[in-house]
Amino acid sequence: MTEKPAPIIWQHNAQPDPQAIPLDENGCLNKASILRRLKAAFQFPDYFGENWDAAYDVLLDHVDQLEAETVWRFSIGRDTKVNEPELAVWVQLMTDLCAYADAQGLTLQVLIQQPAATFKT
Repeated sequence: MTEKPAPIIWQHNAQPDPQAIPLDENGCLNKASILRRLKAAFQFPDYFGENWDAAYDVLLDHVDQLEAETVWRFSIGRDTKVNEPELAVWVQLMTDLCAYADAQGLTLQVLIQQPAATFKT
């Protein structure tokens, strides 16, 4: 039996992949920055409701269109002030999307790149 890869991977890099989607804006990571970044990166529709449930629904559509093993790459900038409870909600949302993909016979991984000692609270 082949072991499945972990759905969420935290990776410490000196420099994040330039194609990674930054979750922070202006040195802050919170619900608003995450939703804005997701909206831009995944081209959410204009009627997007700016909430976690709406983001999940739109991202489900993206998962349904996957045709091969996929890695979504995100990054958190150095010295970012992180709202940890809101980041935890986003991580759970991504975990749920990975589980949904798995139930559909698809492989989705989420890679979160950050420099060491990134978070300020």
